[in-house]
Amino acid sequence: MKDLLKQIPIFENFNDDDLVYLQTISTVQTLKKNSIVFFKGDEPRYLHVLLEGSLKIYKYNQNNNEVMLKMLNTASLVAELANLEHMPYPSNCSTLEESKLLLIDYGKFENHFLKDSKFLFMFVKSLTNAILMLEKTISFNLTLNSTSKVARHLYEIFPSSCHMNHKIRASTLNMTPETYSRIIRKFKDENLIKEENGKVEILDEEKLKKYFDA
Repeated sequence: MKDLLKQIPIFENFNDDDLVYLQTISTVQTLKKNSIVFFKGDEPRYLHVLLEGSLKIYKYNQNNNEVMLKMLNTASLVAELANLEHMPYPSNCSTLEESKLLLIDYGKFENHFLKDSKFLFMFVKSLTNAILMLEKTISFNLTLNSTSKVARHLYEIFPSSCHMNHKIRASTLNMTPETYSRIIRKFKDENLIKEENGKVEILDEEKLKKYFDA
């Protein structure tokens, strides 16, 4: 557990005593695939840390269609801005596969760690990284066409996306599953990738990269 926690930037400089205390105010929760972690509007009682598996952060648009905002993989903080600002969660969160989370009592965490400017700085730095990722996502969606989006998606997050089906991947890229599947067929016809049993393997990284790195 200690080694895993140290992979998360906010905890990487914690000493052994800090990590021991952290574990005393935490519980480990294992959730099945498609389980709800929290709903939009819930109060953030816990600081969630994804230890194993993967999660999706999502909302629903005006047509009640699910729009995935973010996918999280192992060793990630989850929606930490809501904790810091003491605000309800702005989005929903659920598991994409069986996942293990560390639930930290945020009140105790805040009183023990965030009174110390050193730990507060690390927490704010984590939020800054999250904001930078959000800006990157916005730029990604505004500047690339659908084919370029899929190419960059496969290139940048491979192989962490291998377990996702077309519907989930399409939702991540804010496009229909039909559009995503058409582009995947195109890449397969060009021998850029191969796909077997839902798993994607990149065959030609350089040619795939040309679709988004003009």
